[in-house]
Amino acid sequence: MATTSDRQHNPEPITARVEISQVSQLVQEATDLIHARTAPASALLAFHERKAQIFEALATEEPHNTERQEVAKSARAQVEHLRAMTEGRCA
Repeated sequence: MATTSDRQHNPEPITARVEISQVSQLVQEATDLIHARTAPASALLAFHERKAQIFEALATEEPHNTERQEVAKSARAQVEHLRAMTEGRCA
């Protein structure tokens, strides 16, 4: 399995259909980040970007599923907020 650092620099593209292996990798990465406790902002941003991509792909699978659409929108907002914080645009 790839390390958090490997995934950070070589993210796998998210296909239109989300595979269980992608979710499993995301959960493993979340676990790695929790245990690291001092992960750099770039690693956190990369994780949230991949999470948003997965949720957006799930939303695409069911465009009329309001809950999926809201979760995907929230995940993308988290990415943008974290990006703004890392770029110093947010207090």
